[in-house]
Amino acid sequence: MIIAVPLNEQAGFGSSVCEHFGSAPYYGVFDTGSGELSVVENVNSEHVHGQCRPADMFTDNRVDAVVCNGIGGRAAAKLQAHGIEIHIAGLAPNMKEAADRFVRGETRKMDTRNFCEGHDCH
Repeated sequence: MIIAVPLNEQAGFGSSVCEHFGSAPYYGVFDTGSGELSVVENVNSEHVHGQCRPADMFTDNRVDAVVCNGIGGRAAAKLQAHGIEIHIAGLAPNMKEAADRFVRGETRKMDTRNFCEGHDCH
């Protein structure tokens, strides 16, 4: 399975998880089968709030699930429309911890009841 995690910097598994999903400067794309991690730049990090431009990039990279600390309803709906699952990592501090929690089954799969409604939701 391939997961994507919003990141603040390009520091591999040590990269901190970005709290603002759509405007994250980078995304860690991790293959849980091979253990391979690539960090890709979010070229649309300055988009209008709520547009969720990463959905197309995730589809191009065959991402199956997003692991984050929170996400807004419009972004989540766009990802789900692309067939991408959304999992909450419980405030994981970095890429490694977010990926480890996902692999261990310790994330919570999101549904329409637990989307963020603003900047203070996580």
